Amino acid sequence: MPNLRISLRSIYSVAKKEFADNLRNRWIVALTIIFVVLTIATSYLAGGKVGSSSGFGGMENTVVVLLSISSLLIPLISIMLGYATISGECESGSLGVLLAYPIKRIEIFLGKFLGLGSVLIVSIVIGFGAGGIIIAGVVGTASWTGYLVFIALTILLGLLYLSVSMFFSTLCKKRVTSLGAGVILFFWSMIIGMIVFGIYLGSGGSFEEWMAGGASFPDWVWWCMLLSPTDMSQMAIMQAFSVKQVFGIPVEMPSFMNLTLLILVQLIWIIEPLMLAIYFFGKRDI
Repeated sequence: MPNLRISLRSIYSVAKKEFADNLRNRWIVALTIIFVVLTIATSYLAGGKVGSSSGFGGMENTVVVLLSISSLLIPLISIMLGYATISGECESGSLGVLLAYPIKRIEIFLGKFLGLGSVLIVSIVIGFGAGGIIIAGVVGTASWTGYLVFIALTILLGLLYLSVSMFFSTLCKKRVTSLGAGVILFFWSMIIGMIVFGIYLGSGGSFEEWMAGGASFPDWVWWCMLLSPTDMSQMAIMQAFSVKQVFGIPVEMPSFMNLTLLILVQLIWIIEPLMLAIYFFGKRDI
């Protein structure tokens, strides 16, 4: 009977090495600076839109503008962190050297996921947190709780794309193939909402009534949004801030599309690719 015990010490050692490697490569520093600058610049842009006397927008206005930008940036960063985790190290031969040590493949994979996930979490918390503190010092702490929820949901989105990206890395033999698969997922997540909206219009929906706030989407449209990690994250953040309009267009989500459901589905999006990745990594010929 195979030994099913997992060594937490081995997982920690791999995670620590991944984190240290990214720290030496200045990934954490670069990402943190990007998030701080992005938050402050977005708040200033939001302040200009609402005519703020301080020049900065409040937390809620900042998040509304930051939402679309972070939804593009976070997935791309996660894909870049995870796409070469297994396939890249197989090509370079470093993974074979690591497997020569008394360490299980599941311990290697989980260690790498936790290490890279820590890179994302530290960068997002410090970057968006520092930017939020600067904004709060100028405009006040109103909606600060919602801003913390925004940071947590942004971390969740990053871990989701990291999980799927690492799954592709275990499935594909070459790093360029796993990168391509990650990019395809990213664009799929960007366009699935437009495809569903096109089907809605083609099945008799009225664009003019929707723009005027006089029409609501049928339930099947909202369920289809769960196929897009990015759309799910945006809807969750809108729920956290009770946002009812996006760029002046009324958006009224049904009661079943609540924050709890959206977080639960995103957790499933994280866990399932991890489980599949561990399975395929165990079967992979190194």
